[in-house]
Amino acid sequence: MVVRLPVVSLIRHGETEWSKEEKHTSITEVELTSHGITQARDLSRFVFENQCQGFIDPNNITQIYVSPRKRAQQTLELIKVPNKDQIPTFTDPNLTEWNYGDYEGVTTHEIHSEKYVFWDLWRDGCPNGETIQHVATRCDHMIAKIVAHQNKHIDSNPNSPGGDVLVVAHSHLLRVMACRWLNMAPEMGKNYILDTAGLCVLGYDRSMRSPVIKHWNVTSNLFQKT
Repeated sequence: MVVRLPVVSLIRHGETEWSKEEKHTSITEVELTSHGITQARDLSRFVFENQCQGFIDPNNITQIYVSPRKRAQQTLELIKVPNKDQIPTFTDPNLTEWNYGDYEGVTTHEIHSEKYVFWDLWRDGCPNGETIQHVATRCDHMIAKIVAHQNKHIDSNPNSPGGDVLVVAHSHLLRVMACRWLNMAPEMGKNYILDTAGLCVLGYDRSMRSPVIKHWNVTSNLFQKT
């Protein structure tokens, strides 16, 4: 019997004024811009409300996790998942963006020109903030919860729809999570760009012992350009 394998959909929040200006944003509460709202609504329309797309089947989502930050919460509110009010939804602090410490609200250009010309987030972390290992540990905790949910679903409902998980969070955090999903070093996340309101889909190849990335950085721009 072929067992249906679940997927994990990752969404980065829509644009904010700070993300637009490329400022490092972790614990600071900033709301979506009007463009960020449009981005989230368009992603919902082109993927979650579109039965003709082949990225995911939103009807299979049986658990949702979201960062406590307002920009992620707003984005989730704008994504129209079928029967969302009936799906267990958890706000998890492990999904908070990388703590940038002294570099909160500062751009990489400013850091290079005013503080430390050779600074690299993925190698150096942030003064009075987190190292990449701190972030990876949080991602590992999240992945353990997700896989436990999916294993439970498969054990209880083999080859049936469901068991998919939706995660709404932040760029650097989700890039690290993708690496940890693949059992790769978290530093490799520097090679994965994730735009605002971008969708990524994690899954498995033939068995849950073989994690893969099925889609990466799917945005509404892909559907709108001619």
